[in-house]
Amino acid sequence: MLTEAQLDEYQQLRGIWRQNNILYAKQRLGLNPTTQQAELLAAIQPEGAKVSARAGHGVGKSGSVSAAIWWMLECFDFPKIPCTAPSASQLRDVLWSELGKWARKSDAMSRANGLPPELWLSNLFTINQDRIADKGSPDQWFAVARTARKENPDALQGFHASGVRISADGTTVEEIADDGQIMFVVEEASGVDDKIFEVAEGALSSHGARLLMVGNPTRNTGYFARSHKQDRADFTALHFKCGDSPLVDPTYRQRLVRKFGEGSNVVRVRADGDFPKQDDDTLIALEDAEAAIGRNDPAKPGMERRLGVDVARFGDDRTVFILRVGNVIEKCEIRAKQDTMTTAGQAKLFREQWEADKIYVDANGLGAGVADRLIELGEPVVAVMVSEAAPERTQWDAVDGQAFKLRDYLWLEVAQWVATEEPSFGALPKEIAEDLAGELTSPRYRIDSSGRIVVEGKADMKKRGLRSPDIADSLGLTFAPDGFDLNTYIKAYA
Repeated sequence: MLTEAQLDEYQQLRGIWRQNNILYAKQRLGLNPTTQQAELLAAIQPEGAKVSARAGHGVGKSGSVSAAIWWMLECFDFPKIPCTAPSASQLRDVLWSELGKWARKSDAMSRANGLPPELWLSNLFTINQDRIADKGSPDQWFAVARTARKENPDALQGFHASGVRISADGTTVEEIADDGQIMFVVEEASGVDDKIFEVAEGALSSHGARLLMVGNPTRNTGYFARSHKQDRADFTALHFKCGDSPLVDPTYRQRLVRKFGEGSNVVRVRADGDFPKQDDDTLIALEDAEAAIGRNDPAKPGMERRLGVDVARFGDDRTVFILRVGNVIEKCEIRAKQDTMTTAGQAKLFREQWEADKIYVDANGLGAGVADRLIELGEPVVAVMVSEAAPERTQWDAVDGQAFKLRDYLWLEVAQWVATEEPSFGALPKEIAEDLAGELTSPRYRIDSSGRIVVEGKADMKKRGLRSPDIADSLGLTFAPDGFDLNTYIKAYA
């Protein structure tokens, strides 16, 4: 049981921390913020602050956002903190995980400093997978996670600051108290649809309401982009580069440049925290591919399980095995410098382990040997002859036209899938998912003299200093039309 003196001392600490959230992060959470993290915390400190931070990967965005949330929860009375992101996994696996981590660190520090257990964060607040609430007033004092998707536009609706006192004649605001304040938190804000912000405008207009938006700047349009461009005067707009953060491996940007090229959108967004360039010859938009990384949706029942195998040909090319189940990429394995018989054996093994219905093999060049061996083994092979003429395809708005070769057709099918079907890469290891998204956005396309679409080949990409898009090519194989089947292959090589 706390003594009156202990309670008084704690209330004094809350008052001191309320005026200095950086001090709170250090003393209460054990977070020694980087310069960038401290800049974000200082920006959200003032009442009514509207902060928008665009950043590269790994600079500690979620750590500083978590510190801001804990600061509001503990240092203010009856706050409401709605938190949203484009996907549930972003909220649960990133933000809520980070909040839990700092609560544990705070408890450990409190224990080491001899603070009474009654004042540990875990004993002051109840923490579950989508809500953190004060144990005494859980319905009025909380942070809550709500996914922001087009089909759920009211994610930020219905929250209003309650600590406002109106004059006796009902015409003016006399006071905005410290209690009942509200702070909206938007993670990966670039991926949040404008409809979410439109619905939330009423809540965002509450007196003293804070808004904290953070994310990688994957889109050139939308509410988040405007907060750094034409609407910049209404926000504190922050820009954090990976190269300025001690939390990021110094070689990170160099590795991205080796994979995707200096000046590429992947390097601009992931390392430099800059908005992507609008290139007219880009086949797949970075914002669409990057959005798939954050999705971790289960595959729909009854979808065909397709295993794509892109066979390495020479040098630093890689052999890639990828499993697509409808809109979900469930598995991916990457190998290098191995013979075709080994590749065939692994394709058979992965088909069995991953319960794939068919194996789609690039049967040009070395891939022909892999397809031959799989046929001998009685495997359900679809030999994809990517150099053959492309079939007719339905035109669509993003790239209007017919493909030249089957490889071009497959890339156009993937582009349409990424843009319209909300695919999920979340089941893959993070680095592979990020590489897949980067490879999908790397090739350019052109229109030939006959008006057909030609997608940049591997050789031309290498001339630009880019790595071969082997993961993306293996995915493309799983979009081969039904006409390219085992019988077609057997007839061609009989």
